[in-house]
Amino acid sequence: MRSSMLLRAAPFAVATTLVASLAGATNVTEFPDNGSEQMGRGGAWVARASDPLAAFFNPAGLAGQDTKITLQANVSFSHRCFHRTFAQNDTTSDKLVDPANGQYQFPRVCAEDTPFPNPQLGFTWRVNDRIGIGFLPLLGPSAVGKSQWPEFVDGKSPSLPSPQRYLLIDSNAILITPTIGAGFEVMDGLRLGASFQWGMALKAHFSNASAAVNSDNVNPANNDVKAQIDAKQLFIPGFTLGALWSATDSLDVAGWYKWSAPIDAKGDVTTYANYFTPQVANGDTSHVKVGDSSQPDCGSGAAGNPCGSGNNANIKLPIPMEAKLGLRYHKLRADAAREPHRRDPLSQDVYDVEVDFTWANNSAFDSIQLRFPADPSGNGGSIIPVNGIPGGVVPANADVPHNYKDVLGVRLGGDYNVMPDKLALRAGAFFETRGQATTYQNIDFAGAERFGLSVGATYRIRFGEPTVNATTGAKKPGNALELMAGFGHVFFAAQDNNQVNGQGVNGLAGGPCNPAENPPGGSCSTGNQKYRTNWPVNLGTITNSVNVINVGVAYRF
Repeated sequence: MRSSMLLRAAPFAVATTLVASLAGATNVTEFPDNGSEQMGRGGAWVARASDPLAAFFNPAGLAGQDTKITLQANVSFSHRCFHRTFAQNDTTSDKLVDPANGQYQFPRVCAEDTPFPNPQLGFTWRVNDRIGIGFLPLLGPSAVGKSQWPEFVDGKSPSLPSPQRYLLIDSNAILITPTIGAGFEVMDGLRLGASFQWGMALKAHFSNASAAVNSDNVNPANNDVKAQIDAKQLFIPGFTLGALWSATDSLDVAGWYKWSAPIDAKGDVTTYANYFTPQVANGDTSHVKVGDSSQPDCGSGAAGNPCGSGNNANIKLPIPMEAKLGLRYHKLRADAAREPHRRDPLSQDVYDVEVDFTWANNSAFDSIQLRFPADPSGNGGSIIPVNGIPGGVVPANADVPHNYKDVLGVRLGGDYNVMPDKLALRAGAFFETRGQATTYQNIDFAGAERFGLSVGATYRIRFGEPTVNATTGAKKPGNALELMAGFGHVFFAAQDNNQVNGQGVNGLAGGPCNPAENPPGGSCSTGNQKYRTNWPVNLGTITNSVNVINVGVAYRF
């Protein structure tokens, strides 16, 4: 008997992708956008680029900004649910199914997502009229926090294993991407910029379940194993390039490109055999057998210390490239005091409207590669045993298919300065195309079409007297404190894979094939991949919606 875990790397992929592709809103892992101005305008900001977050979103916009420091935070409130459909070729005796009118039904379950502030701390320094430098020591993603799905559901005594457990039980991530960038006005009205990112996943944790035995007619309550991954990566390099051209006094044209190195993270797996039982549901874990690949003996007393010094899980995935093109029309105030090369929309404009077109090369993200040290026998298992499962090992190949598609998006937003140099109101909307076929749907993050609406405001309080440029005679206002807030709602289309005889993502399972066999190569005689169940575990309907609040403060020197 061999055991494996449905080590679905997707939650970790969310985390690490967000580290590297931070706030790439067309990317399926996030939604527009970090920052109060950015989110309040529906992400239509690449041609405005008027606060320190331009170091990431368009470093060309650093040229012309005042020296400024800002602290902001996005707080997301998501509501995600999954109503699993029972596959007709699933012959396990899962007690969650309830024969009614000849149909098997699972209960609908929802995640309990903990609101988590994703902060942005940034600083810009106006070196001179044409050069600006931006530093973002703390830049968190727009869509990461702590998520908890149920382990058990009410089975009318006793409680029973939850139906979504093969996809995800819980995830938690702490992610930052320190960024440094510079912008240079190479000629009047034309600014170019670049930035470097040092991505770090300080914590990436997730857990889920899989079948210990790859066989029909087994009771999941006795057969399933819980597994969790804990991993981190402290260096994921990336860069962005930006351009901003003021074609006329009222029209700005901007472009942005992002690249990141792929994820290549190390971590370990902890396994829990005899976990999905009524005893555990009632709080008694005394009979649970725990394995830990960070321990030399893998936590199971295995001879020869096969797990060595740890770091036995290797996770690799590509990070999609992204690009944006923005057009911004802004009506200048006739009475606004202007300083050459300086950009301050709140004091200089009556209003502005921007449209951005976005692209993400998500098709490069076809699967998440999750590997463990292979057993030299070549039978597809690894050298890592599973405590509590005699002869059980973790599979050497636990890859998870996602098969994303390139995503196109459009964003529309703008500001209206109700009180020039004091109060601005903003609003925006965005739409992004579907990023994933429902065959590969998952509850880690939504690959469906999405549509968002948002509003926001900035209130500026001036201090001190204006200063006068000795060369031009132009007046520059004094220092200022800015208070910012925004709210957005993201609608996701429902994802439905209800073809009970169709394709889906099969769970990992113990043993190469069902029925029991171990043919050469990577496939079973049934055509299924080795160490996978014969039936998909992602059939059903996934729904999702998100509310986002952003608050921030800035001081302009």
